[in-house]
Amino acid sequence: MKMWLSVAGSICLLLPGASCRLAQDRSAPAAASVQNADDVAALMRLREDWRNGWLAGDADALAALYADDPVLMPQSQPEVVGKEAIRSLYQSVFEEYTVQGDGELLEVEVAGDWAFYRSTYRLKATPKAGGEPIEDTGKSLFIVRRQPDGSWKIARLIANSDLPPADGS
Repeated sequence: MKMWLSVAGSICLLLPGASCRLAQDRSAPAAASVQNADDVAALMRLREDWRNGWLAGDADALAALYADDPVLMPQSQPEVVGKEAIRSLYQSVFEEYTVQGDGELLEVEVAGDWAFYRSTYRLKATPKAGGEPIEDTGKSLFIVRRQPDGSWKIARLIANSDLPPADGS
C-alpha cells in the first residue's frame, strides 16, 4: 500500500471525466492565452496520451511519454530515475490496482523548449485482489521538454497528496 500511495500523486489528469479546460487561476499570469497555439495543443495531446495510458493500464505507453532522462518524484519515496525504472513502477501499480478518477488542468506555461503544466487530481484505486479502494486527492507539476523531433516529453514529474500521511504524522 505504501508504494501505491507514493505513486498516487503521479496520476493526475488521467481518467474518465478529466477536464480538458484550463481553470481560471487569477493569481497566475494569463500566459497560456498568448503562447504558441501549436505548443499548447501539443501539450494537450501529451496530457491526453497520459490520460489514455492510465485508462488502459499501459505502463509502456506511459513510459513512452517520458524524455530519455526523466525523473519521477513520488510522495514519500525516493526519486525514480530513468524510463525503465518508471515503467516498472507503473507496471507494478497496474498489476495490483484498477485506477479511476479525474483531474483539472490549472496552468500551462511554455518557455522555448521547456514547458510545464500544473494540475489537480482525484482518484480511486481498487485492488484487483479485492478489498477496499484507496482514494486520494492532490496536485502535480509536469515539467516537459521539446525533443529534437519537435514532440514534447515529460522530463520531470512531481506530485503529492492533499491527504495526511497514512500513519497520521
